[in-house]
Amino acid sequence: MLAVALAERFDGEIINGDALQMYEGLPIATNKLPLAERRSIPHHLLGCVQLDAETWKVGKYVRHANAIVRDIVARGKLPIVVGGSHYYTQSLLFQTNLVDKGSKEHLSVEAQEAKWPILAASTGHMLDRLHVVDPEIASRLHPNDRRKIRHSLEVYLTTGKKPSDLYQEQRNMPSPSVSSQERIFENGDEGLLAAPEPTSELRFDPLLLWVHVDRKELLARLDQRVDTMVHAGLIEEVEAMQQYLQKQQQNGVSIDQSSGIWTAIGFKELLQYVLTGSDRALDANGSAVMKKQGIELTKIATRQYARQQQKWIRNKLLRALKENHMLSHLVVLDGTEISQWKHNVEAIAADAVTAFLAGGPLPNASALSKAMTEIVLPRAEPHIKARCCEICKVTLMTQQQWDAHPKSKKHRKATKIPVDWQAINAKSQATNGTSHTARIPDNRLDG
Repeated sequence: MLAVALAERFDGEIINGDALQMYEGLPIATNKLPLAERRSIPHHLLGCVQLDAETWKVGKYVRHANAIVRDIVARGKLPIVVGGSHYYTQSLLFQTNLVDKGSKEHLSVEAQEAKWPILAASTGHMLDRLHVVDPEIASRLHPNDRRKIRHSLEVYLTTGKKPSDLYQEQRNMPSPSVSSQERIFENGDEGLLAAPEPTSELRFDPLLLWVHVDRKELLARLDQRVDTMVHAGLIEEVEAMQQYLQKQQQNGVSIDQSSGIWTAIGFKELLQYVLTGSDRALDANGSAVMKKQGIELTKIATRQYARQQQKWIRNKLLRALKENHMLSHLVVLDGTEISQWKHNVEAIAADAVTAFLAGGPLPNASALSKAMTEIVLPRAEPHIKARCCEICKVTLMTQQQWDAHPKSKKHRKATKIPVDWQAINAKSQATNGTSHTARIPDNRLDG
């Protein structure tokens, strides 16, 4: 709603920066802004990709969004990018990510897999190949993260260079000034990850607004949002999408559910209930339990995604802005108190945009909210390296996770030394010379 208010005030047009809102379907799950709430403001790249179309990758998004931004500017209007997919929006802002380093030919998924069959192989086989061609990148990826593993292999196959070498090239590039004079505003309303490394050159001169909410309030708001989505018809929406899938399969059409709209939070979490909840063999209580579990899984996934978004901003976007001496172009707005939204968010954002468009200094960012001083100081990015606990068969990605794992309930249970009560009894009898048998506690009978 902030983007719409600013677009009305500053004659702007909105460009969607959410990777899933680009697709048709699941308007509730992907939180598409209803038509009535758009207030006749043009919205671009919103619900524009057909369900049976090829999945849009970040490079295709950047090419289309970049063209739209320049068209809006040419018409004398203000482009406003709104998004929760920070990989997409950051790739639009910076022009030296791997998006621009790849092959000039843009092959479809089918064409890629025909040319390089390894891209259609199992996740394990792809990871094995990646360990051969680029062990540095392979060691940083979770073994179950098929999308990132495939993307890294795709970069290697299309460019002939190791992704780790391309990242290093980007690190070594000097930080030039902004490459063009177009002014672009990105609204990071709080809400894939093939994380681009630090970047070097901006496509535009941007102003970034981040609506931040205190953690406790944010978590409560996210849970409430899921409940609202369920009441608005989220489950029925999942049912309709599942029926579409079944129809396509009956027609012999194969759909990759590991990418695109099919990865939307809420779809896979509620799918099991949709598939079995109406089963006649399942009583009412069992159906209600499955529904409750699906809703809870949706809430958990939503909270996890929100944390990923915040980590992205802190560890990647802030670092890229700092390298380009552009931290002063980021304004953090405090959206914690809904009752103070007009003052704490809309008014301050409007002042910042006014100053930005006039070419003057932005409002004193540090005085706007405590979040600005607490968050904008970039934190050190954790070193990423996949390590597996052979006892628990769990993969840990950071040193912090690795250090904390031995204290986890799962690991402590797995490493608990069993007590041989039979041996203790035998030793006791031999020592005491009696036939007395120690009672084996019920909870120790399993050894």
